[in-house]
Amino acid sequence: MWTCPKCNREFKNKEQDHFCSEAPKTIDEYINIQPLETQEILQKVRETIRIAAPNATEKISWQMPTFWQSENLIHFASFKKHLGIYPGEMTDCPFEDRLQGYHRTKGAIQFPYNKPIDYELIRDITLWRVSCVQEKNAINDKIYEFDAVIKPTEKGVYVEFPYDIRTEFGKGRVKVHATFDGEHYDGSIVNMGVKNPDGTVCYIIGVLKDIRKKIGKQVGDSVRVTIKERE
Repeated sequence: MWTCPKCNREFKNKEQDHFCSEAPKTIDEYINIQPLETQEILQKVRETIRIAAPNATEKISWQMPTFWQSENLIHFASFKKHLGIYPGEMTDCPFEDRLQGYHRTKGAIQFPYNKPIDYELIRDITLWRVSCVQEKNAINDKIYEFDAVIKPTEKGVYVEFPYDIRTEFGKGRVKVHATFDGEHYDGSIVNMGVKNPDGTVCYIIGVLKDIRKKIGKQVGDSVRVTIKERE
């Protein structure tokens, strides 16, 4: 263990980068406590990301400057010898050729300060992350229509959504406009621990008591269902 001589905090790694005082609450605060020779670089990185992601919100997350757009879009951080860029999972990143020569981990890239910072690459990585988030959160305009049997569970009454929810919507919980025999209901398709006979996850939407009363249906009855994603 290594003990910082300034704040007496203990760390696993010797001379580990950390904040000796209270962590900054804004990106301005973060940049202002960095060495003067790196502040200009950090401001330019910040502006590069801001231009590439104009709808993102600035915040501090994980003690790093962060741009948020439905999720953490990208982080950056300053270290003694390098700038860290953290765009998250990069398995499908389309810039493999341009990233050659940089030290990388699964979700991080190190830009050494002894070489010119490739702001154009940072911009393109940010644009890629924006497109990933937009695609992930795009509304599916398709209307799904099917017959389903009303079933009981300990937590309520439901019908199964008979499609692969992640294939159709790219997520595991979806807000939807639904109808049951024409009766409208706004709810969500969710995983409530219900399993298919083969053990796979069954995604469901609840059928409220008031809805069942209006359409005159109970557990065991078949109902016509329509589903459309909502914001």
